[in-house]
Amino acid sequence: MVTNIVSVKYEDKYKPKTFSGKAYSYFTAIPLAVGDLVVAPTAYGEKIARVSVIDIPEFQVEFMQASLKLITEKIDKQKYLEENKIISQEAA
Repeated sequence: MVTNIVSVKYEDKYKPKTFSGKAYSYFTAIPLAVGDLVVAPTAYGEKIARVSVIDIPEFQVEFMQASLKLITEKIDKQKYLEENKIISQEAA
């Protein structure tokens, strides 16, 4: 089942370009695949995150669905990992 709910892991602030720790769920306004890099809104500002799971069923997040934030920006993974540049990709 295709949904617009994904799970992401934030970039480690002590080890840039690595993504680990707890996964967080978000709604997405753009099509994403596992491994894509996105700009994820958090309570402390925006963070770079990597998509770890896509198409999460709504019943798995229904207890927190009202508080899920929305991802609207995907970044160029290659440019970020190689050159540390954050370049937005156009929505397909």
